Amino acid sequence: MTEIREGMQDASLSRRDFLKAAAGAAVVAAAAGVALPNINASKAFAASAAPLSGAYAAPGTYTVTANLYVDKRDSPIGKNAYVTNPGNPPFNKPTSPVANNATLVVAEGGAKLLTVPIVNSSFGVLEIASASQDGLVRITEKKMGKWVMPNFLWSSPYDERVVSLTFDVTNFAGGSAVATFSPSAEYASFPLYKGRKTWDLHLVADLGAA
Repeated sequence: MTEIREGMQDASLSRRDFLKAAAGAAVVAAAAGVALPNINASKAFAASAAPLSGAYAAPGTYTVTANLYVDKRDSPIGKNAYVTNPGNPPFNKPTSPVANNATLVVAEGGAKLLTVPIVNSSFGVLEIASASQDGLVRITEKKMGKWVMPNFLWSSPYDERVVSLTFDVTNFAGGSAVATFSPSAEYASFPLYKGRKTWDLHLVADLGAA
């Protein structure tokens, strides 16, 4: 996040320098009796920046949909198990993706950081690879928090689990693209499948062609 703020400050300083230079040129020209053409400084500065496109192209903070899951080939419940879904088996399995649960921050320079809450207590995420296998997505922040069991039958030898992950998705297409993180580690806290696991984790996100 520090790098993003510095990038925004640099952009602000560049714009300020441009305006100062334009004003200085006008003063010199006036003293020499030379007329300068009417220049729209904002348009001139904007023209120097790389064009952005997509629903979340403009710098800002957006609420988006993003899900992290264990693939059905690994999941003991036979379907994708979403650690972004708070459901707990056997009656409320976390087999459905959730929506509008994540935050996307787009910086002035185009960098995109995606923060995703990790909320499931049956599949507690303990570890995750620092980057996706294809190298397009990097984890910039991992937050640990107290692991609260959904009921007295669930248990874990770990007091904490991952509660939030921030991904650098600047180079991630989103949509149908999947970012796979391996190796990763989880702990299944529900009685039937209790134990430490080493299931890969997969990220999908609707970035609106960001």
